[in-house]
Amino acid sequence: MGSTIIHGADYWQNLEITSSDLQRLTSHLFEKEEPLTLDAMVEVLIELRLEDLKAENAKHLDELGQVYLPQNTYALGSKVLFPGSNWESGTVVAERPGKNPDLGEFTVTTIKFENSERDYATGLEGHPLSLSESQTKSAEVLDLTEIKASFGNEIRSKLRSALTSQKELVRIGHTWFPKSLLIKIGKGELNLAEAILDGLNGGPIAIQELLDQLEIVSEGENKKLAEFSLNYALQEDPRFDEVGTAGKFSWFLERLEPVSVRETPIYLRLPADPKPTDEISEETQKIFETLDDEYAFNEDAFQEDKRLESTQVTLNFPHWRAGSLPITPATYQVFPSALETNHVKLSFLDEQSGERISAWVVRKGRYVIGLRDWYEAQNLIPGSVIEISKTNEPDVLTIRAEKKRSSKEWIKTVLIGADGGLVFALLRQPIYAGFNDRMAIAIPDVAGLDAIWSNRENKMPSFKSDVTRMMSELSKLNNQRHVHFIDLYAALNVIRRTPPQDLLHILSTSAEFTHVGDFYFHLSESA
Repeated sequence: MGSTIIHGADYWQNLEITSSDLQRLTSHLFEKEEPLTLDAMVEVLIELRLEDLKAENAKHLDELGQVYLPQNTYALGSKVLFPGSNWESGTVVAERPGKNPDLGEFTVTTIKFENSERDYATGLEGHPLSLSESQTKSAEVLDLTEIKASFGNEIRSKLRSALTSQKELVRIGHTWFPKSLLIKIGKGELNLAEAILDGLNGGPIAIQELLDQLEIVSEGENKKLAEFSLNYALQEDPRFDEVGTAGKFSWFLERLEPVSVRETPIYLRLPADPKPTDEISEETQKIFETLDDEYAFNEDAFQEDKRLESTQVTLNFPHWRAGSLPITPATYQVFPSALETNHVKLSFLDEQSGERISAWVVRKGRYVIGLRDWYEAQNLIPGSVIEISKTNEPDVLTIRAEKKRSSKEWIKTVLIGADGGLVFALLRQPIYAGFNDRMAIAIPDVAGLDAIWSNRENKMPSFKSDVTRMMSELSKLNNQRHVHFIDLYAALNVIRRTPPQDLLHILSTSAEFTHVGDFYFHLSESA
């Protein structure tokens, strides 16, 4: 009869985190008196489960019989297990002396299985097949390295969910510790922390430096525990905002953060939730990717485990005017990451001048902001292409505009009429950086456009009327009166923040617009 006791892929793939697991992890933290990262806790969990499995296997095997080893002997009627045959179990029914001069004295033991009988050599000393019983019993249990490589991410996700639903352990980033063991940080220390940050114009300050200035840790005390305790106290106080990169805790006063960090700039605000992109074709998705629009991607496109050294970004009008960059799957892999914090403080380093530019990652808003002055100094326009690259410092990136000698180009130019209406014309404009031909738009009257955005905030025209108006204007720029999707997307974003999927949806579902192929559209006669 077969008896499978292997705890392999199925066991770890279907692993559920139990209250017993959490209790044992808590006991481990109490014993070590040191905060552990989630990854370290995953290792502890796997090791504890492995101990259970090995004990369970040993007990199970003892109940089913002895493991077959050539050097052992077995009494009539006893049960024997065979690891090499899927842990098949049989009963000893007969034995006789073995005859083989090369092997010396041994016994031939007959084992009866469910559907057959087979003979095995027993009492055979020194045979190469002889293994220790402990080796055989543990041979079918995967080791820690194998489990982490194959199932570590799944176990990590499950453990994180389980830890989030309990109250005994508290978290800073991906680091956990029993709440009852934290060093108490009082109001006095927190008020002093606020005063220190006030003196730094809000910050940032690294947790180690802040801890030293507060003089909370006495000589010989656990500094890691003190850091965790102070981080937790700051995290629970709304006055403070954690703005460090992954694995680097740094604090800022929330009230002194730039307004554009605390509130999404008008140019980046969506009038409504963007439509999902699940049903978009592969060809369409490639078009979307060229737009560098942060809302053209679903959440699962942003992958934590992938990193890029550099990437290029084409600016649309909203990001150009706000002085921001979009967080897309590509830029996400270059920008410094953080474990949990919504805001990350970073610097851009101008590759040509060496100037450092203070900026902020706003993860919830999917933008990085602080570049308006730099855009103006570089004479950039909507449609300009810039490149960002990593440096050896995780919170510093280099930035440069795609090089192009100053020249005049015929590009789309937005003019504002006396009635406040927009007119698009092809005019020669000075160009100082490389640009995307379809997205490039010159803006001679920035203040006039700002006023239009301000007025439309209170009374936003319908989306369809804006699309119709923009297509009508752009269609005048060519003889066929066709308008490419990218040209329309870029123009529409001059007057309202519009993700590409929303534009594609209305073009595809409204009778006023006709697709003529290759992402070109035109207005129907009724429109």
